[in-house]
Amino acid sequence: MLIVYAHPNKKGNCGEVLCRSCEFLDKKGIEYEILDLYEMNYNPVMNQNEHYTSGGKEISLENQRIQKMFKKHKRFVFIYPTWWNNTPAILKGFLDKVFTNHFAFEYRNKIPVGLLNGKAVVITTTGAPRPFGRIILKDRSITVVTKDTLKFCGIKSRGFIIGSCVNFNETSKGKIKKTVKKALNYLI
Repeated sequence: MLIVYAHPNKKGNCGEVLCRSCEFLDKKGIEYEILDLYEMNYNPVMNQNEHYTSGGKEISLENQRIQKMFKKHKRFVFIYPTWWNNTPAILKGFLDKVFTNHFAFEYRNKIPVGLLNGKAVVITTTGAPRPFGRIILKDRSITVVTKDTLKFCGIKSRGFIIGSCVNFNETSKGKIKKTVKKALNYLI
C-alpha cells in the first residue's frame, strides 16, 4: 500500500490520520510505504520542459521513481488538509507532475482513458462543519482528487472528510479513529 501524506507537520489532525492509518495497517500485517511530500521537500512547481501540452515531456528521476511506486502498488491512501476548499499546493503539483499523459492516462480517438488501476481512499480534514462542507462547498476538495483525478486515471476511490477540525483535541481524535478504520476497511 502507498500512503501519500501532504501536511507540513505530523502533530495535528492530519498527523493523527497518518498515525492511525499506520497503526491499523500494522495490526493487519499490511506492508506500506509513505511518501511524505513535505519531508521529501517535493517541488510542486511544473517547469515548461515538464508541461506536456507545451511540448515538454521531461519527467524527473524523482517523479519516475514515484510513478514506479504507483505501478507497483494497487492500494493507495491520500491524507491532506483542506485549505481554501482545495488540496494543498504541494499535493496539486504532485498530481500534475506524477500523473502524466501516457503514464496515468492517454487519449484514444480524443477520449481520455485511465491507465492506472487499483483502489484508493482519500482522507482530508477541514475546519468547516460537515454540513457546511457538503451543502455549501459541495465537498470540492475531495471530489477533485477522487473523481477528477484518480477516477480519470483509472483508480477507484472513496473520499472521507473529517469536519470541524479547527483544533486538535479528543473530539477530533475520536472522529479520526472512526474514519480511518472505516476508510481503510474499504481498501482491504
